[in-house]
Amino acid sequence: MRPAERLFQIVQALGANQWTTAASLAERFQVSERTIYRDIDHLSASGVPVYSQAGKGYALLEGYQLPPLMFSPEEWQVLLSSLAMAQGWAGKRQAEALRAVQEKLAMAVPAQLRDMTPSVSAPVLPERRMLGALLDPLQRAIAERRKIQLHYRDAQEQPSKRILWPLGLYFWGHCWTLVGWCELRAAFRHFRVDRIVILQTLELDYPVVPGQTLADYEAWEKHRCEREQKDERPLSLVR
Repeated sequence: MRPAERLFQIVQALGANQWTTAASLAERFQVSERTIYRDIDHLSASGVPVYSQAGKGYALLEGYQLPPLMFSPEEWQVLLSSLAMAQGWAGKRQAEALRAVQEKLAMAVPAQLRDMTPSVSAPVLPERRMLGALLDPLQRAIAERRKIQLHYRDAQEQPSKRILWPLGLYFWGHCWTLVGWCELRAAFRHFRVDRIVILQTLELDYPVVPGQTLADYEAWEKHRCEREQKDERPLSLVR
């Protein structure tokens, strides 16, 4: 949990209970009591009326509420529509997180905005639902730096099997691509996620190797595109 989110939730916790100890907050947010003390100091310095009493803990000044987020109707509509579109193209876990974000935001905006519905929708079609089932394990493998094994079919329906160090996912408006370091080719490669036939996350971590990171890939891709423009010929890596 990021510090900003923890601060927001601490305010909610203090508002829900008359008195809350640093120990209980530390247990709830899985941090040290020292971190909670720093968070309370930060909230107080930001103007949140937190007060303490020996033997009882912390509480908010009675009647205090977080000020509502100030969005114009147009801004709120854009935000709702963006969240709806993102949920339609996300994996299951990410879609659930996006819904939670939307619910939290709705609690913090004025009532006249809360009842608005998004003007854009992104229905989850069957093929997109299948795609979502791949995105969650891919995101987890990237976060945990786990090697993956792909059974893949390229645009010509040619099958291949690869061991990949997954580095990142890119959304192109109509499809997702996975970029990683391919052990077979000993080079960067990227693959359309919707062409992955079988995905297996291996119980093998991959190391951080200079020249084989996501930042290295993006620098390499920039150079590749410059070469492509200069040579006026495609150098596609998507199989």
